[in-house]
Amino acid sequence: MFNNLVNRDKALTIFYYAYGSSLIASHIAIEETGIEYQAQRVDLANGEQKTEAYLAINPRGRVPALKVDHQPILTENVAILYYLAEQYPEAKLLPTDTFAKAQVISLAAFFASSVHVAHRHIRQPHQYTTDESAFAEIQAIGRKTFWNYLQEIDRLLTGKEWLFDQYTIADPYALIFYWSGVRQKLPVHDLQAFTAHKDRLIQRPAVRRVLEKDPDAGVVLNLPK
Repeated sequence: MFNNLVNRDKALTIFYYAYGSSLIASHIAIEETGIEYQAQRVDLANGEQKTEAYLAINPRGRVPALKVDHQPILTENVAILYYLAEQYPEAKLLPTDTFAKAQVISLAAFFASSVHVAHRHIRQPHQYTTDESAFAEIQAIGRKTFWNYLQEIDRLLTGKEWLFDQYTIADPYALIFYWSGVRQKLPVHDLQAFTAHKDRLIQRPAVRRVLEKDPDAGVVLNLPK
């Protein structure tokens, strides 16, 4: 049963998530803030996101989703990441300079609108055509485009610790795509800067706490014991 804050005396923050690489960025960010929250897993494999109980919380039937106090539900990685960074500035998930902040949001938007979409072409070609004979071509184009984007992220990280002058919401977002690249058997280990970035990320306590909840993460990302 999902908790949606109805008839509660005390305000509560609830983060709805599911296992899988595409959802970890917001989960890591909320851990980075250090706030108390409830994490409620939505079982996508069994269609729990389509149930009446979950649709009452998020009519779009999607994760991640964030419910804060009695505010409307907040969805989409970019929006959740921005909210957490702005609401909890002590976590230092965004720069203080307005233009520098906009640059981080720009990269996060690129991740959402382009990199993630390229990966979706590999995993879900049926979303783009009903012609099954076209699936292989859609996947091949998606695979090529996704690999090009991974190489671009590697170039952005060359000679740098993080994507920007400090750790930001963009860094755990990039981890999504490294994970996805491994799962798609792309040669991501050849991307030296991106691989080093992944290794730094998985040493962060907040990142470790999130990854340790996902049964797939330890194997895919070579999470140290």
